[in-house]
Amino acid sequence: MSTRIGFLGSAIRIKNIESIIETLFPDIDPIFIREDLAIYQESVALHLKELKPKLDAFVFSGELQHEFYSYIFSPDIPCEYLRKDWSSLQNAFLKISLLGIDFRSVSIDSYTQTSLQNVLKDLSIPESENHIHFIKRRSFHGDYLDQVGLEHLLLYKNKVVTGCVTALYPVYNRLLSEGIPCAYVTPTTETIIKSVQRVIGQLDLKKAQTGHTAFLIVRIIPKKEYSYIRKDEYLYMHEKIKVAEEVYYFARNTKAAVVSESSDQFTILMSKTDLLEYTQGYQCFYLIHSIHVNTNCDVNIGIGYGFDPSEAKHNASTAIERLDVSQKNMTYVVPKEGSVIGPLSFLQEENTPNPRYEESHFVFLSKETGISQTQLYELYVLMEKQKKTSYTANDLSKNLSLTQRTTNRLLLKLQEFGYAVHVGKLLTGKSGRPSDVYEISLIK
Repeated sequence: MSTRIGFLGSAIRIKNIESIIETLFPDIDPIFIREDLAIYQESVALHLKELKPKLDAFVFSGELQHEFYSYIFSPDIPCEYLRKDWSSLQNAFLKISLLGIDFRSVSIDSYTQTSLQNVLKDLSIPESENHIHFIKRRSFHGDYLDQVGLEHLLLYKNKVVTGCVTALYPVYNRLLSEGIPCAYVTPTTETIIKSVQRVIGQLDLKKAQTGHTAFLIVRIIPKKEYSYIRKDEYLYMHEKIKVAEEVYYFARNTKAAVVSESSDQFTILMSKTDLLEYTQGYQCFYLIHSIHVNTNCDVNIGIGYGFDPSEAKHNASTAIERLDVSQKNMTYVVPKEGSVIGPLSFLQEENTPNPRYEESHFVFLSKETGISQTQLYELYVLMEKQKKTSYTANDLSKNLSLTQRTTNRLLLKLQEFGYAVHVGKLLTGKSGRPSDVYEISLIK
């Protein structure tokens, strides 16, 4: 039986997705919805609500569409969106270069400054050679696309930039009509394939007849270049304490319980739902990343599900036994006896910011804004885990376990010093008052 998946995006993105689905995913019965506007439309929402009973899963072509419409499907139907990752930005820079334009002197929208800085760092471009003009997100009202298009246009007409890069299809069409050299950001083939695979994985997990208890076995592996720490009990215990800090921080954020620990591993008991929410359906696992960069240890993780802790522990043991010390920072999942998912690799060290640098940056941010380093770091972790920068006050209050008053003070301070911008309102349910949406960037 085929899987019915809906896809929403601009005509050019849907064309790319369509060819990939037809070639690589013959078991998918797709429904393609072409919509070029990047703002909320009631007609689109009504159409998606009508389609919902016919769908097994849904993929949005961008983050904004996911934020605007995912509430229609959640939590009944798995949703995914195509990330604006470093590879799509590099491809856009290549496109504009093929037009004879130096990508170091273009204007760019939709990306965060952090993403842009990471790409320039990967390309070994010094700051002195970077003349890219970054267009910040603003309120997502009806004039949003016109404002972004006008800003690109004025920058080019005033000879501030020599070309434009945009992830907004209507803006791309307008710039082309004005004769301005322009490249449209499209997801890479790899990004589309991974997104489809992730949503299928979420669907498979949803359909699986597994228990609601999750058991994790976290095995500690000293990094090869620091292998001497095993021979020095003090050094090894010092590193284990650092690992424990990360593990207990994870447990606190996911309402989990560390049920035991030994010299080489931790065992954690938690809700399967909380684990899937934390990992976004196995799209990311920030615990592995934080241990890798903040300690001299790597880890392996075995995950088991069960209808009770005993069954979940048995399945987690089966999962961890599939990993040896040569397979570092890998994860296996055993949803039920005889079923295995993995190995899963969540570590992409080369494409992530350096947390040690970020931590030193938090000292400066804390002094500048008066916000505690702990609060800033927890906000950074949340943004890294969820791979997003747009939040409502309610989102932050729930995810950071803050009172509404504390959250409002946090947003006011971030706005005051230019680290948060009010960009619009979002209707998160069928009725009620819209919530203010803020675009947050911890790097100016």
